Amino acid sequence: MPRNFRRIAGITALTSLFCGTALAQDGSLSVIAKPVRSGAPEVQYITVDERIGLTAGSTALDLCIPIVYAGRKGIADRVQDLAVRDAAGAVPMRMEDDTANPGGFPFYRHWRAERAVSGPVTVTYRMMSFTGTVTPGPQFDFYSHDGGVSTGGMALFVLPQNMPDAALAVHWDLRDLPKGAVVASTYGAGDIALRGSPERLAQAYYEAGPLGHYEPSPDSVFRAYWLGKPAFDPTKEMVWAAKAYTAMRGFWRSPADTGYTAFIRAIPNTGGGTGIENSFMAGVAPGNENPGKPGPRMVLFHEMGHRFVGQLAGGPGDVPLVGGTWFAEGLNVHYTRLLMLRFDLWPVDDYVEDVDHSVSAFYSNPYRLASAEELSRIGFSAGVGGASAQNVAYTRGSLFFADLDARIRAASVGKRTLDDVILPFLARRQAGEAVTQKDLVDAFVAEIGPQARERFEAVIVRGENVDPAPDAFGPCLERKPKVYDAGGQAVNGYEWVRKPGLPDAQCRAW
Repeated sequence: MPRNFRRIAGITALTSLFCGTALAQDGSLSVIAKPVRSGAPEVQYITVDERIGLTAGSTALDLCIPIVYAGRKGIADRVQDLAVRDAAGAVPMRMEDDTANPGGFPFYRHWRAERAVSGPVTVTYRMMSFTGTVTPGPQFDFYSHDGGVSTGGMALFVLPQNMPDAALAVHWDLRDLPKGAVVASTYGAGDIALRGSPERLAQAYYEAGPLGHYEPSPDSVFRAYWLGKPAFDPTKEMVWAAKAYTAMRGFWRSPADTGYTAFIRAIPNTGGGTGIENSFMAGVAPGNENPGKPGPRMVLFHEMGHRFVGQLAGGPGDVPLVGGTWFAEGLNVHYTRLLMLRFDLWPVDDYVEDVDHSVSAFYSNPYRLASAEELSRIGFSAGVGGASAQNVAYTRGSLFFADLDARIRAASVGKRTLDDVILPFLARRQAGEAVTQKDLVDAFVAEIGPQARERFEAVIVRGENVDPAPDAFGPCLERKPKVYDAGGQAVNGYEWVRKPGLPDAQCRAW
């Protein structure tokens, strides 16, 4: 499996980074989105017609869309012909850009009304399709391909910033797409009608066109859509994903589920998966849907895992944004490989390979000893995946949790594991408690003593080296010294190799 299929660190934290505060009004927001081909084979742009219903009198208006989002650049530059009207006529707008974030985290372009507006307000514009060079990374950009479109909402919608909960509606006009075209989003098939902040429209995925579709049954909580032809058989892989999702719900003790949607888009040169609210988008190489070719199963499992792992509530003294993904990404990487092993969802040798991938990526990364604060400052500016600063949250975080698991097992003489700490902790969140980083570290301390806090502050906060315990990855692997190359510097570390003679069943029992 290609190892560039890693979720982009910091994405879960980015979902709260909307553009600010301004429009303090109740009301409604209705949107009509129309993909337009203009006689070309592929969509050239999407026309967007928004109607903002305000229940009070005149108010300020501030519209925004990202300039850069998780390293994806030039989003706002693709907005054309934006115009605003209200009951009094055309509204003059002043365009202003936020200060650039050198780490590649979101910053926004604003269109601010130069007079007060009164409802209803209409906003119209064209969002042009991305036409640059496609690269692996966060799956947010708006692409036109295979007779349709696929995009994240943050790359499509210019929205009123921080409008309180309102009645939201999105209608897609598909008349200029090929016959039989349909639309699906994070919120289901067809048009959208829900209540919430307009940010919910930004924090969603959308596909429209001649989509493939898999759903085990009409009342299933899992569903999948794809645009284009992947190299693998998408239906076969989505059957596997539905089975995996059911197993995950059991392990994570998930309550009633509102549903989960997997989106696939087959585009040359892309790669990676990115999860947001109850869904993810994976970019894969196009091909001929060969049933003998495996899909990116580890990616599918990992992205669905974010539905259950989630993230921590903010608290005083928390590690910074990217460093903070030690939990969302580190814990999810750890449990992705471990649960796939336990559930017999991949061969034991694939588990060994994935351990080696994380270990090698950590020891060979020039940023492996960077503090959480430094990782946050660098962000996406040094690239994604591989030997980037952004990737440290995945590797260092997962090795930290594997080592913590081994310490818990040793302290309890094998009677307890990391599961016995994490599952009750997440149950508190499911019950409505805003659990924080401090709460989690306190749970570690309650389990194995004050050295847990010292270890956390040394490894996760300050960036000191993490050498997991010899048995951190189970009884079937043994630790051996190995020298790694980290950007031309020799680094003494370890590798974990499979012990000969132990049966697979013993490995899966870890």
